[in-house]
Amino acid sequence: MFFNKAIDTQKLTFILSLVFCLLFLITVVTFPELFKIKLSEWTASSMGVFGGFYLWLGFLAVVLLLILAFSPIGNKRLGNEKQEYGWFSWIAMLYSTGMGGGLLLRAVQEPVYYFSNPPRISVFSDSEFALQYTFFHWGLTPWAFYGLFGLIISYNLYISKKSILGSAFLGKKFENTIWVSTVDLLIIICTLLGVVASVGLGSRQLLSALIYWTEWDQLASGNAIFIVLLVCFLATFSAFIGVNRGIRVLSNLNIGMASILLLFTWLIGSEWSVIENLFKFLGAYLWEFVPMSLNLKSHQVSNDFLIDWTYFYWAFWLAWAPFTGVFIARISKGRTIRQFIIGVIFVPSFGTFLWFSVFGGNAFWLLESGKAALEDFGSIYSSLFNFLETFPFSTLSNTVASILVFTFLITSVDSAIFVLSMFSDNGKTEPNKRFRLFWGVAIALFAMAVIWIGKDSLLESVSQLMILFALPFSFLFTGMILYFIYQLNFKKTYEQKS
Repeated sequence: MFFNKAIDTQKLTFILSLVFCLLFLITVVTFPELFKIKLSEWTASSMGVFGGFYLWLGFLAVVLLLILAFSPIGNKRLGNEKQEYGWFSWIAMLYSTGMGGGLLLRAVQEPVYYFSNPPRISVFSDSEFALQYTFFHWGLTPWAFYGLFGLIISYNLYISKKSILGSAFLGKKFENTIWVSTVDLLIIICTLLGVVASVGLGSRQLLSALIYWTEWDQLASGNAIFIVLLVCFLATFSAFIGVNRGIRVLSNLNIGMASILLLFTWLIGSEWSVIENLFKFLGAYLWEFVPMSLNLKSHQVSNDFLIDWTYFYWAFWLAWAPFTGVFIARISKGRTIRQFIIGVIFVPSFGTFLWFSVFGGNAFWLLESGKAALEDFGSIYSSLFNFLETFPFSTLSNTVASILVFTFLITSVDSAIFVLSMFSDNGKTEPNKRFRLFWGVAIALFAMAVIWIGKDSLLESVSQLMILFALPFSFLFTGMILYFIYQLNFKKTYEQKS
């Protein structure tokens, strides 16, 4: 049996998750065009109305984590046990889970887009401004969303000795109530939609890689389904054998190969002054961080740009925060709050800044020297491969890039499988392997159904639905933040109380 009969809320949450998946697939099959139109309208409306709220939430998340990191609270340790993972493996796992695959998709395409389509007038050069906005969308704020949610879960798990479940912050008074199922269901849905969207985007980039090497048709559903099946099989196996032997090993491999590709591009490219440019771009980003974050005065961009980019990204990072934050909490035992914040916010952000400086800077040089055209870097799926093709040893670099797309995708999926399994097994940090197997199969079936039924159209609907679910989660997240501040400042005996 999958369920302990005494845990009604967990059983209800699990059943409701399955019902949601079935209802979604039935709805899109029965009313595909109407569903797509309405979902697009609802998504745009939610971001248009609550986009400003997302901006403030992201900005305050960064500010709160900075305050906690440099206050006496930062000395507080997340549990009395020793650290389970060293710095390299810890950073590698949270990076692979939270952002690795996206950096391959956007490494060249996004900086080039801002370079050729600046969202507003700026005192900085086109290249500085392009990377300033790339840093903005991929830097401190997304990691603050991940880090703050992960810190709240870590505090509940290691200091308050509660469950890793998101609903644990509700306390015993709400046990076996519909509120527990509601909170956990929302997190499960965000996780499920996020990983399916990730699988969809990743499979498209893998198809672009295969086109580079073979004569496969990019639009063939059978090819995409084969990739999804292979990725989900390997991800399930990784989650099945556990964090230490599966997820950690793959994550270390990811960071090692990504570092090699980064160093190779740096050395073989034409932008040798990367460090100088990095700090120049970083200075521009930090100098204008506050007005950019809140879209103030002369730093205002158009509402269309906000909806298409900033609001979209903030909603996307919020939707990914539950599963990424829970997984980060799972691997962060024994660290102080200060170490946690530095490791989750500053280290990966700096790595991201370096990554975009190398790839973006060289892409700008290729465009200005006439060695590449804008259309070469217009697609998020093929721009990286086109970029590497312009440099020597492109066969070698594109081989590494293709493998990275594959392995980063696996580590996103295996982390999601592990998190969903923990939620299905009453918050156990080492969930039963039958749950890992179940969720691996379920994610594979759901992703394949999405691709088979609707191809890109349905994949877009999944992404929009994930953005839509970011709204109720943002309200939940706000409540959790306020209660977390209350715990830290006004409830010193919280560990002994329910």
